[in-house]
Amino acid sequence: MPNPHSVPLESPLADEVVAPFTPMEQGQQGYEAHYVYSKRMEVTQYHCHDYYELYIHLHGGEYMGVDNRLFSLKPNQLFILPPFCMHGLSCTDEMRDYERAYLNLSPEVMRVLGCEQIDLNQFFRSHTSRGVCTYQLSDQDAARFVSWIRQIQENQSPEGSAFDRFRNYSLMMNLVNLICQTIRRADPVEGESFSNGIIQEILTYINNHYTQPIRIENLARGFGISVSYLSHEFVRFTNRSIYDYVLYRRVMLARQQMLGTSSLNTIAYQCGFNDYSNFLRSFTKTVGMSPSQYRKQLRRYRNKELDPSQEL
Repeated sequence: MPNPHSVPLESPLADEVVAPFTPMEQGQQGYEAHYVYSKRMEVTQYHCHDYYELYIHLHGGEYMGVDNRLFSLKPNQLFILPPFCMHGLSCTDEMRDYERAYLNLSPEVMRVLGCEQIDLNQFFRSHTSRGVCTYQLSDQDAARFVSWIRQIQENQSPEGSAFDRFRNYSLMMNLVNLICQTIRRADPVEGESFSNGIIQEILTYINNHYTQPIRIENLARGFGISVSYLSHEFVRFTNRSIYDYVLYRRVMLARQQMLGTSSLNTIAYQCGFNDYSNFLRSFTKTVGMSPSQYRKQLRRYRNKELDPSQEL
């Protein structure tokens, strides 16, 4: 791999992004469960979000890309995707009969599920910090996982009673406990190398330098390939252009830093935006609201675990 300093980083990126951020459908509950079967499905763009995704692949998928690694999908394969982890489906053709189930959990709900006995946020982060994120479940555990997901899905309406939410919390505790026990007793599934190793190297480089100005011509020259080849192969693996990928990562990093106390101007600069107007335009287009609106919403939600206004 070339020395990173051999790749000049000069011009700012374009402020275009393809896909907007899609928040949890269930709003302020802080969780959502889905069992989904798709007769046909195209690949998804590499993306990330500010919540955990606990995902089990059942049938029909080909590859799951996580950051700069690629995992061959097998039935009953569990993925633990922490907040702001880049991931997306990849395949050589359209997927058919694609079946999966997943539970999205905000860090706040994850903390509640620990019942002050275990810091689940820290537990999962410590086991995903070095790329450990996927495990193979037994048929029995996979069936239990999917059953709990489907039960939660049936009772996750925002209009549901506190009893419904309590029932869902008990089901989520069972599911998270199963995952914790799996992590403790099983070895993780190792990721594979891309068939095109140079793109894996470039993706690793970008993941480590996306807050710096990146010019695709210099990137291609530094890795000894043409611009057209780099552009085509990068889109093939991530379903995003390099500019779109870097811009998206910058916006997601900004969302993550809004948990702190830094000013929005400081966050924009630290995340690689050359001026606040570019940051404002890019953030609003990607997230669907301005940075100040997002921070206010985030603070309101972080101070709220369950809605006490809803009656039993």
